[in-house]
Amino acid sequence: MDTAKKPEIKLNKSGRIRFTAGFFVCAILWMTGLAIVSAVLLPQHLRDIAGETASTTIFGYVNAATAIASLVANLLFGNLSDRTRSRFGRRTPWIFWGAILAGVTLFLIGVVDNAWLIGIIYCVCMFGLNMMLAPVIATLSDRVPDDMRATMSAFNSAGTTVGSSLGTLIGAKFITIQIPGFAVAGILMGLAG
Repeated sequence: MDTAKKPEIKLNKSGRIRFTAGFFVCAILWMTGLAIVSAVLLPQHLRDIAGETASTTIFGYVNAATAIASLVANLLFGNLSDRTRSRFGRRTPWIFWGAILAGVTLFLIGVVDNAWLIGIIYCVCMFGLNMMLAPVIATLSDRVPDDMRATMSAFNSAGTTVGSSLGTLIGAKFITIQIPGFAVAGILMGLAG
């Protein structure tokens, strides 16, 4: 067991502002993109493909599958990012590529018209999302002083709350023209990284 004390992390005022804004904006971006699809466009897309009754069942299965994918991905990529050594740092490659994977697959959900394929792509999207989020959250303990972690976590949570509402409102604007809505969702998700 390693009993060496971790060096104290210090952030100046500009660093604190930068991290606070970063956590808040990242959370708004990814959650807005996800909510556009998960709350509005995906249910409508499934209704258009499978009909009213079947789409509800399919949506339930898809949500269950993505919950499992998210759990596995979060544990996997959190562990892998802890072990990564690169010239870009431990977390950055995972955050960048996770955002790209999540953004591309979030868009692809809208161009596919097979419910099974939508479910598979959405699970891959959750792998990408958690490939990004596990390292983002891990930066709290890596780079943020103990006395600021609750504040940073609160800004991250506030960002997801704002993003969820924004995503639903934006998604509603694309209910009849879905492909541009899926594109906006994918772009927002990609920008989160």
